[in-house]
Amino acid sequence: MPHPPVATGRRCIVPSTLTRPTRVLLLVGLVATIGLLRTGSASAQVQADTTAACADRLDAAEQAYRNRNFGTAVSRASRCTDPESVGEATALRAYRLITLASLRQGALVQARTAVENMLQIDPAYTADPVNDPPSYDLFVSMVREDVSPDATAKAEPDTTGTERDDAETRSPSASRAVAPSHRGVFLKFGGGISDYTGDYPAQNVGHPLDFQEFITGSGVPFMASVELGYQVSPGWAVVAGFQFGNYPIVGYKKPTINDSYRYTPQLLVRYTFRAPDRTVRPYLDLGGNVTVGGERFTSTGAGPSVGGGLDLALGQTTSFYIESRFNITVPDGAIDAAEFADAGFWGPFDSVNQLLGVGLRLRLGGP
Repeated sequence: MPHPPVATGRRCIVPSTLTRPTRVLLLVGLVATIGLLRTGSASAQVQADTTAACADRLDAAEQAYRNRNFGTAVSRASRCTDPESVGEATALRAYRLITLASLRQGALVQARTAVENMLQIDPAYTADPVNDPPSYDLFVSMVREDVSPDATAKAEPDTTGTERDDAETRSPSASRAVAPSHRGVFLKFGGGISDYTGDYPAQNVGHPLDFQEFITGSGVPFMASVELGYQVSPGWAVVAGFQFGNYPIVGYKKPTINDSYRYTPQLLVRYTFRAPDRTVRPYLDLGGNVTVGGERFTSTGAGPSVGGGLDLALGQTTSFYIESRFNITVPDGAIDAAEFADAGFWGPFDSVNQLLGVGLRLRLGGP
């Protein structure tokens, strides 16, 4: 039984009913509670500081992306992808930047992984059709469609009672990178104004913009061309082309003008300077040509081809182009049967040119 209070003058001393082990446990619990509260407050402060730092880091990553420093953009954004540390909104922003920069670099596996991570954070994530490029919107949609069967398969119970191999439960296409729409075969055709520059007329020093074909020679200076190419990356394409046309003064020989048609197969490499989602895209061509045609005194000529133009998008698969191209041929007398030493800059060689060409470009296929 507990001891009765003991009266000592005006004070009453009550013996404690708590044992020493109990008091120790209470003290430890109080200290632990205070520690947990302080740790939670510190963790919240650390997360707030990390999120603020990532906001600045992602601003810098966006600036690097706009400056076409795609590797720098990926590197900076990759430091802000942990949703537990920086928050889901910041992590989604970082993965979006990684995807955009990876697509510009052609790093499709890296871009796909970033989108898959975004969908793990927010399964309902979609691209912004106003602020995001169409190619990014398409890529996100394709990855979502490709990944969705996986989630369905994982949600279904295993009726066999055994664990199925992951490769069997995945969609067959889930492990391959989805290529954006810029890859694939294209066809290009058009026509325009032809130009011959060489030894004729002998009394003048010619140049590509002398327009002598319109006042001298046989027929109208026209040309037509057709190309079949393959876009291997957002910037690079390989092209097989064929140009033919009438070059009125190329057949100039003595007082008569005969057989002024020439035929020029070409093999080209094309570089386009802007991204596939841009409306206006300038490009340059470099390659070689073989030119044939003409009567008795002519022969086959060959040489470099150089050109360039603008590609103007009309839709997802169609564009309009404006271009010029110069096809230099040697030896000097191959296509015009003439070698005049005083023909100026064009003395050692001749050229059959597409002075101004227009036409359509059609994308025939691609992932």
